[in-house]
Amino acid sequence: MRFSHALTTSRSRSTLVTLLAIVALAAAFLALSAPASAKSPGGVTATSTGGAGTAPQTAESSEYARIWSGIPSREKRWARATSRCESGGNPDAIGGGGIYRGAFQFLKSTWKASPKSPGGDPVDYDYRTQAVVAVLLKKRDGAGHWPVCG
Repeated sequence: MRFSHALTTSRSRSTLVTLLAIVALAAAFLALSAPASAKSPGGVTATSTGGAGTAPQTAESSEYARIWSGIPSREKRWARATSRCESGGNPDAIGGGGIYRGAFQFLKSTWKASPKSPGGDPVDYDYRTQAVVAVLLKKRDGAGHWPVCG
């Protein structure tokens, strides 16, 4: 009888772990499909006013597209993973009460001092522009600007 109790407990734990994994995946899916005005548990708010998702194609964005095309795929993977961790990959994200901005949650001062930064506010630029700046900043300084996600 004692053996069957241990077996049942082990199955219960396995079932619980599986259930928790399913719930976590469902929560992640819902967070990614939340409306643009939704606020995540981490305090990141997605905006929809004039942000990167609606920026028109300009000569400047073409320059960043050219730079992006020359970035190694391992750096592009790093950028995707880091931006997903920081903001759910949202280039319009604003977190920390407005302090952290864009897909990589830059401080405005860090953004302005970064290699190839166009200046201004990161949320005014598309993901590719933000990613180029983030990858070049990482190349210059290391991943310390993203201590949890980088």
